[in-house]
Amino acid sequence: MPNPDQNSSFFKDLFDFKLRKYITRRVASAIYLLYLIMIPILTLILTYVAYSYARMQFPDRNFHWQLLGIWILGPILGFITLVYTRILIELNIAVVNIAENTEPKE
Repeated sequence: MPNPDQNSSFFKDLFDFKLRKYITRRVASAIYLLYLIMIPILTLILTYVAYSYARMQFPDRNFHWQLLGIWILGPILGFITLVYTRILIELNIAVVNIAENTEPKE
């Protein structure tokens, strides 16, 4: 939990070259929102590309197993990527919390 006596701006903390202030908590939600938007979009695009490639490789339309793998495994891998991203962001925030709680008081 941030101290109320630390009323510094984001840009001032961003350009603190001695790295005394942590901006991870302020940036984490925006980064997660970006990933929350981009991962499903990229999953749809890559699923479509894989489908087009499989359709091109099997012009006689005999690619049922490939189609099943593309339409089932694609979204599952996208979901796993989203969960993994959330875990990494939470891990970074936990490390910052530990660092803030263990630094010596001035």
